[in-house]
Amino acid sequence: MHYLISKFTGLTLWKRYICTCVAVALLFIVLISVPGYFGIGLLSDDYLNIYDAVHSSLSEKFTGQLPFTNVFHIRPLYYLSLEKTVWFSKILGLDYDNFIIYRIQNLVLLILISFLSGAVVLGISRRLSLGIIGFAAVLLYPNNINNICWTAARADLLCTLFYLASGYLFLSYLKSSSAHKFIFCVISFVMTLLSKEIGITLPFVLLLLAYFTEGRIGVYITRHLLLLLFAILIFYLVIRFVLNPHQLEILTLYQSSPFANIPGVLARGIIALSIPMDFLTLNYALKNHNKIMLLYLFILYGAVFYFIWTMFASNIYRHVGQIAVLSLVALSPYMIVGYIRPQMILLPFCIIIIFTLHVYSHHRYFNVKLNKNVLKIFTAAVMLFWTYWTTGTVSDWSASYEKARTNINNLISENIDPARRNIVIGNPGRFKQTFMFDKLTGAYNFWKEKDFVIKDTIYDIIQSAALQENSVGAKFQIKKLSSDEFEILAAAPKQFFYIEGIDIDKTNSVFKNNDIEVEFTEFNNINKPIRFKLKALNSNADYFLADELGFVKIK
Repeated sequence: MHYLISKFTGLTLWKRYICTCVAVALLFIVLISVPGYFGIGLLSDDYLNIYDAVHSSLSEKFTGQLPFTNVFHIRPLYYLSLEKTVWFSKILGLDYDNFIIYRIQNLVLLILISFLSGAVVLGISRRLSLGIIGFAAVLLYPNNINNICWTAARADLLCTLFYLASGYLFLSYLKSSSAHKFIFCVISFVMTLLSKEIGITLPFVLLLLAYFTEGRIGVYITRHLLLLLFAILIFYLVIRFVLNPHQLEILTLYQSSPFANIPGVLARGIIALSIPMDFLTLNYALKNHNKIMLLYLFILYGAVFYFIWTMFASNIYRHVGQIAVLSLVALSPYMIVGYIRPQMILLPFCIIIIFTLHVYSHHRYFNVKLNKNVLKIFTAAVMLFWTYWTTGTVSDWSASYEKARTNINNLISENIDPARRNIVIGNPGRFKQTFMFDKLTGAYNFWKEKDFVIKDTIYDIIQSAALQENSVGAKFQIKKLSSDEFEILAAAPKQFFYIEGIDIDKTNSVFKNNDIEVEFTEFNNINKPIRFKLKALNSNADYFLADELGFVKIK
């Protein structure tokens, strides 16, 4: 052991960083494999996304003209990666239901993102311990684990990887200007924009980082690079609106004003950055005084307040404002669309971790004022909580996949008539943060045809969610009121109904389309509907009610 330690300490700083990251990554792989990470398959809209990727041309990918793709989602690199993954899986001769390549790819992307995050910290601070903390924090934070379990979140992985590569190259260019760093920073930014729309914040974040780390001289040194990045951003936005001129018009369908929900999104963003749990589970935990959650909140926010208090005591309180500004910029795309969930927090999380560790490393008086032992205990405790919840997150996705696969095979066995409209009520679409087969059309066709094709359409707008595993797909209580009317109750604990994209509450409790009319009549203690009256409106449709991971025809 003494020999190994002496060999390790004899390595250069960067080689020690790489060796430590490799060791931590191997332990992480073992950690997530135990609860079943490598057995998780495709879920939710993965199937429709891959259908779009496989059945579209290169020009359609770059213009967003895909059958099931939202007009806001011009993500050609993401769709190209899905298309090549399907091709590679077939080359390897993998069975249609073997998704191991997707799991390996996503895992490698997260490890690279974590490595880059730590590398940026190491490059700024020249302190191995801080670089490792940056690497481990990004790798272990449970909300980031959602991005490797759900293939649709690969867009976030690709975007974050190129985003951080641009940031690393930009900061390197700031220290020692060189043509190749300039060029590769620009290329990485273009790749970021082609992966996901949240990349639009990169020039603003880099401008802030240049100013926060080096002052005006930092902005002056990088002015040509910043000007080019902003020019590319403007060109990108102009092209997007040329390709889809009605984007703003469509955006207003989701909210009355593009900035209508800023306070709510900001609050959820701050929660997702610090508490690795879906908002509803957190709500239940707090209302039921969950001791583990309360202990975590005490440790986490105790560390945060101690950190901020020491900043003020050290007269570097301006950095509190800098972290707040960076958080606002990183979360701004979600504020514009009025929507955020924990799976979207990877990129903002990386930005905040990197800058916070930069602040910690660059102020000696601040370091003197801090009680290092207290901070080490806080950090270790938080990391232990994250490690524990990471295994739980993987386990949730694994359970969701197995239950969803049982559910869809039972639906296929119903011998659904493709010549009629088929309405599915109460399909289990979500479990905690996980998305099951809430986009039934894609999953139904894949498991029926054993390929990425669309032959039949399933309509499943009224879905169910559960916050504990034994309530996923639990039997509903149904009361027939007439030949066309039913009353349906979700009686299982922590189970409720939802409509994707629609916020249902007591003031907005009626939904109607050409097939159904629904009035939600009872809500649980977190204001989610658990009972509704259903009226079947279409005589040319068959109606199925989800029933214990199966389905029963009710009309």
